[in-house]
Amino acid sequence: MWHQFQHSGGIKSCVISRLASRHRTTGRVCDRPRSGAPQVTDRNDDQYLRTYALRHRYATATQLQAQLRDVRGTRVSRQTIRNRLHRFGLNARRPLQVTPLTPRHRRERLHWAQDHVTWTMQQWSTVLHSFVILAMCLGSLSCWKVNLRPSLRS
Repeated sequence: MWHQFQHSGGIKSCVISRLASRHRTTGRVCDRPRSGAPQVTDRNDDQYLRTYALRHRYATATQLQAQLRDVRGTRVSRQTIRNRLHRFGLNARRPLQVTPLTPRHRRERLHWAQDHVTWTMQQWSTVLHSFVILAMCLGSLSCWKVNLRPSLRS
């Protein structure tokens, strides 16, 4: 009977052999008990968490923890909340933070654009182009300046 499974699904022969041996000695083949802590949440809790997190995109793990406790009566840690959401592909992220422009900034930008709208390629070629790249790294702002033309680096 077990030989028919050997050639299906890419299952290794040692696995089939071990299952056949276990079936001969115990009369059944079932999954072994696993080590580790038992699951704190059941499928309904996990589904509730997923649905609530999708409906309330900006809810924190602490808020989700309180909501699960109030509605379902299940007490879990914030890390468990994060683990369950990660399992569903819902990952934490930091929203992009942009410095708001004041009316003065807007006026100055408009004035600069109006002054430079008629510039020719020759005029623009004299400007040293560079990118300023801002990156959020562990909550601190880092700034790198990268020149576009290596020949202009000193």
